[in-house]
Amino acid sequence: MKFLRTSVLFLFLLSLTTTVNAQGGGKKTSALSRFFKKTPWTFTLGGHVVDDDGRPFSNLFNVAKTWNFLPYPTRLAIDGYYKKGWSFQSEFSFTQYKTNKLINGDDITSTYTFFSADAHVKYDLNELFGDTHWFDPYVAAGYGYNMRTVAKNPNSASANAGLGFNIWVYQNLGFNAQTIAKFSMIEGTSNYLHHSVGIVYRFEYGMGNRPGKLGKRYTFLKTIK
Repeated sequence: MKFLRTSVLFLFLLSLTTTVNAQGGGKKTSALSRFFKKTPWTFTLGGHVVDDDGRPFSNLFNVAKTWNFLPYPTRLAIDGYYKKGWSFQSEFSFTQYKTNKLINGDDITSTYTFFSADAHVKYDLNELFGDTHWFDPYVAAGYGYNMRTVAKNPNSASANAGLGFNIWVYQNLGFNAQTIAKFSMIEGTSNYLHHSVGIVYRFEYGMGNRPGKLGKRYTFLKTIK
């Protein structure tokens, strides 16, 4: 039985790496290589805020008491575009809960660690409203793993839902803002809000743009009255 499982795994990996003739040319590419080259990938690097005071939908802007963040980039997100406005996102975030912050209804007296890893499905709202070129709003939903060392159950899972937008300065360079509500799936851990901002860069493989080269610059500031 072990041999059968090993053989199936080997054949699967072999199918990904076997080269085939590309259409219209003599170059050889693997299935995995074609997947990465034809998929537009978007990378976001920035900061984030965790609002984990135990009351996620009230007292939203008490920055001094309930917002937890660090002054350097602490979030990385990777998006792979599928089609018709749908994309898939993985993101990883880290921060610290500092002394005297309000966490789950209590003032903490020590520093604690926060880490999360999330997987979301995103839908581009421009598919409904029409393409604005420079403004790219979306909704997102998925699941996450959360490590909060301050909690009774430090490791928990969550169901996530939220929204965000990209503002493109160039075709492939812009700014991102996102807010995700995280609903705990483990008893004894609180729901919380996760806000983030960052710089976003899109590698448009297979769509005519070379990676590493800035595309057309949008002049949206001139169109706003």
